[in-house]
Formats: sequence, structure tokens, C-alpha cells
Amino acid sequence: MLFSNRCKYDIGFGQPGVPEGDRVIIDTVPDKLPWLLLPHDTQCESLKFYDLSRNKVHELNLPEVLLGGVSVEVSRGWLAIAKKGQYIRDTKYSSYLSFKPIPDTEIFLFNPLSGAIHPLPSLSTLVPYYYSFVTNCIFNLGGYNVAEFIRRIELSSADPSKSIIALRFNEFEANNCGNLALCRVGDRCWSTFPRETDRDLEFGDIMFYSGDLCVLSQNIEHVETHIFKLAEDDEVRIKFIPVSTAARLPFIEVEHWGHNMATIKHALYEPYLVESINGELLIVVAHNVCYAYYDEDEDEESLDGDMDALEEERLGEGEGDFEHFFEEGDHFEPFYFEVSGFDVMEMDPNAGMMIWRSVQSLSDQLIFLTSGGRSVSVPANDLPCGIQRNCIFFLENDNYFSEVFNDYETREEVLHRRVSRESGICYLESGRIERLFPSSNRLLKCKVGWFTPTP
Repeated sequence: MLFSNRCKYDIGFGQPGVPEGDRVIIDTVPDKLPWLLLPHDTQCESLKFYDLSRNKVHELNLPEVLLGGVSVEVSRGWLAIAKKGQYIRDTKYSSYLSFKPIPDTEIFLFNPLSGAIHPLPSLSTLVPYYYSFVTNCIFNLGGYNVAEFIRRIELSSADPSKSIIALRFNEFEANNCGNLALCRVGDRCWSTFPRETDRDLEFGDIMFYSGDLCVLSQNIEHVETHIFKLAEDDEVRIKFIPVSTAARLPFIEVEHWGHNMATIKHALYEPYLVESINGELLIVVAHNVCYAYYDEDEDEESLDGDMDALEEERLGEGEGDFEHFFEEGDHFEPFYFEVSGFDVMEMDPNAGMMIWRSVQSLSDQLIFLTSGGRSVSVPANDLPCGIQRNCIFFLENDNYFSEVFNDYETREEVLHRRVSRESGICYLESGRIERLFPSSNRLLKCKVGWFTPTP
């Protein structure tokens, strides 16, 4: 309630002024709980953060060089700011651009407390992926959103000058598999992890842990270790970690309601990597309920056949993935994905076949989960009033797409963008979920996330 009342104008995308008394003093930054980075756009001259410890909204000005940019990731006390750069024209990969220039995107690491800025290689150095993404989005959607291209940016340490920076990014035609690139501050271009031609290796959540870059993947059965060399001959050890065992779900349940709507349970899940306050590596699995339209003219046998196919997809026995199934399926069209619960697993990344332990309670810590940056855990002692232990605070930034084919409509008229921006608190002991504010059906060019103040 405190959060809702304090931030209702910001969540509503208004721009009220922040009183002078609420402006943060760096010397007195609270370090118990992270701050929530609030929604903003390219017209903002400052960024606003909700401070859970003080129940205040802090406003911090953007330096002139970053005006016109938006935050697309949060990691280790740094924001990744994306800003439109100069128009560029590709010649080597002209099939993606058709010789038409597109705007480059510059990336900066920004500490809003100290004001420090570190430029990273621009996205145009991700050849040909960035070109393909922009041109395909413009052709199919009429525009593009850089926040949807950048899935995760992760720093190996809180000092960018000594860090390896990992970037997980999307490809328009392989939206779930994505790809991986790495760099150091000062590099002129990103170094892209080579994809294997004989299999489709998936890149899920990423996190540096004990010096290694851990990557969640659906399509493997045991931990795989790869050594990757950066442009300056730096080596990074990358560990691909299977998540299918940790996220094993009950059989899919379908409930039909209304004239042509259905609720599909146990079909989708989203795994996140978190380092606990005690140094363990955790996988937190968010379970989702899918709300979908279906063709009520189809007979029950056809619908049952669809669910059998979806069950094979979920268990890894079929080809493709869940979203591919929904997009190509004849009967189901999802329109909203709702978080229904969480499972927490502790793992040993050094065990080749994985050693899992279910975590029933987070008694000594809280977890702040986000798809807009690095998820964090904090001690649960001396919590501010109203904050309970053994909880997961979660934020999602996902946008979904679906197509309804109709011979009488143009492509632009049938392509729909679905926004499922879930946020709330899950009380693990009871499984109860409180939602902080409604999922707004409005596209954001930024990402909201949990910011850990580090002056």
C-alpha cells in the first residue's frame, strides 16, 4: 500500500516533481534493500527510484551525454543506458538492410549516484544480428524497441573497468534462443559466442558466479563448459546449466470458460539465476498460467490433440518451444501470461550431472527477482516496517506477440502486441501472491528493475 500510494503517478507514467527533501544524499544511501527503477522514456531528464527502506522516491538527473537514452538493464549498481546514435548503412549484409540506413544504438554503463559513465561497444558491432533485428521489426511491426533486443547485461564485478561484460540479446527470428556476446570496457566491438550448427543451444538467464559465466539452457542434459576468448585474448569460462529437471511441472491442465477462452496451467515457466546471501547458486523458477483464445468451432478431439502436442513441447519431446507452438497452432492464441508461483532450487554448478536441493524457506533472506537486470538476495534481518521475510519480490518486462490470420485483413491489422508485465510479492510459506500494480497494456522503451545503490 505504501508503494502504491507513493508511486501511483510514476507508475501511471506521469512526471510529477520530486520534493527537494526526497532527493538522495549519497553519504546516507541505505544498503539493506534495493531501489526500484521506475518507468521512464527518452524525453526524461532524470530517473526516479523507489526506496523501500525509506518509502521515498529519489530523483537523479541524467548527465547531458545520456539525454535521450533509456535504461535497458540493471546490474551491480550500474544502469545500461541505450541511446540512439548516428545513422549507419551496411554493405556487407545488404540483404538485411536493402541499402537503407538505420540508426545505431550506443550503450553506456551509468552509475546514477557517482555519475560515472563507461561507454560500451555500439550494437551495430553485433553483425549481422542487430541489423536483422531492426530491419525485421520495422518491416513486420512498423518500428523497433532496443529494450526487446537486449535481454540481459551482466557485469563480472561492481567495477566496470575491471569487469567482463556479458550481453544476452535477441534475434528476431529466434526470439527465445537468443545469442551471447562479451566485451570489456574500451573494446571497439562485441565478441559473439559462436553458435553450433548441429544443434540449437538456448541462452536463458545469465550470471557471473565464482568467476564463471553461468548460462541457463533448456536443450542440454548436463553441465557443459566452454572456454571463450575475447578480442584481447582474455578467456572466459562459460557454464551452460540445464534447467529442465529443476522446472519439471505437473501435467498440463486446461479450463475452458466464456465463449472461446481457456486457462492453461503448468505450461510455461521462466527460470532465473540468483546468488544467495550465503554464496549458494540458486535457480528460482517462476510458473505461469496462460490465458488464451481458442476456436470454439473445433471439436474436443482436436483440442485434446493440441494439448498433447503442447505437453510434448513442454517436456522437451517435440521440436520448437512453447511460444512457437502457440504462434503456429491452429486453435490456441495466448493473450496474457500470469505468474502463479515460484520454486527455489539450490544447485552445485561443479557437478556435471547436477545436484539439486529444493529450498522450502528463505528464512534468512529476501529475493528481488527481475527480467530487467540482475536478480539479488538480501538479508532478512532488521527489515523496514511492512516488509516480511521469506518473500520473493518480482518484476517482469516481457512483451509477447501473436498473429490472428484472416484473409480479409492486412498483415499490419492482424499483428498484435501483447503486454504481460507482472509484478508483485510471493509469500513462499503460503504461496500467496500480492500484485503491486496492474499490468499496464502499454509498451515501454525502458525496463524496470532492482537497483542496488553503490556510490
